[in-house]
Amino acid sequence: MSNASSGNQANTTTQLAEQRTDMAGDRTRWAADRTFWAADRTLIAWVRTSISMIGFGIGIGKAGDYLATHDLALDSYHGLQIVGSAFIALAVLGIVGAIIQNARIERRLVAQGYGRVERVPLGLGMAILVLVVGIFGGILIFL
Repeated sequence: MSNASSGNQANTTTQLAEQRTDMAGDRTRWAADRTFWAADRTLIAWVRTSISMIGFGIGIGKAGDYLATHDLALDSYHGLQIVGSAFIALAVLGIVGAIIQNARIERRLVAQGYGRVERVPLGLGMAILVLVVGIFGGILIFL
């Protein structure tokens, strides 16, 4: 009788170990998902900051245009153009850096065998669109 109870105990221990191993694998997968999402949140934060910088840069550049057309600007017109362009250039560089950082994190996770939940990350699409807007905003200042 003691052999039967020790056999049942060993079988139960093995089942518990397998369940715990499965649960650990699930937790690891969830951690990888959270890492993908954290990287996306960081990318989106850079997009949000860059949108503000692009808008501010265009506003400064257009303020210079307004001052120049109303003969209110002496030599500050070009200074405002330069400052506005600098804001837009910083925004574009920020988005490019954020896209590169996001891609590196994603590559590292994919190399370890973890894939994204969604096929196309929305944050990356938005970052690329804002990058295009920033480039055109920089061109707009000089028109």
